[in-house]
Amino acid sequence: MTHVIENVRFRLAPGTAVDSFLEANRAVEAWLAEQPGFVARTLSEGADGEWLDHVEWTGMAAAEAAASAMMTEPRLAPFGQAIAPGVEMRHHRMRWKG
Repeated sequence: MTHVIENVRFRLAPGTAVDSFLEANRAVEAWLAEQPGFVARTLSEGADGEWLDHVEWTGMAAAEAAASAMMTEPRLAPFGQAIAPGVEMRHHRMRWKG
């Protein structure tokens, strides 16, 4: 089975403090841990304020199911509200992991 990497690029909504965003992120971490096929996740901030959410899944079906379910999960609303419009999500097949 080929693992899938989900990369989500985004910026915080105007007026959102990083500490508040990271607090809202705790609910995402807990929710992801419940999702079938979830492997690991990192969240990074670039010097220009762009964020990268890097999630590893056991396969594309798991990644797509979670992405769909996340949109209607009430526990994740504060996280979603902290993100500006213009989110870019892409999925890639993992070819190597060190």
